[in-house]
Amino acid sequence: MTPLFTEHELTALRLLARGLRHTEIATALGVCPETAGLLLYRVRCRLGARTLAHAVARGYETGLIRPGVLDAD
Repeated sequence: MTPLFTEHELTALRLLARGLRHTEIATALGVCPETAGLLLYRVRCRLGARTLAHAVARGYETGLIRPGVLDAD
C-alpha cells in the first residue's frame, strides 16, 4: 500500500505549521519555490482543506503533525 503523503509533503506541512513561507520551505527542502507550492497544494487537496491554514489545522486534527515535532518519529 502506498502512503498517502510523501516525506517531502509532510515536511512541507510541518514547516508551514511553524510559520515558514513558501520560499523558506523550498530552501529547507532543497527544491525550487514552485515545487514547494506544489507539495503544499497536494497536501491541501489530500486533506480536503480549502486553505493552507485549514490544511495545518487538518494536519493537527488527523495527527499528521504535532506541536513541536518537525521530523517523523
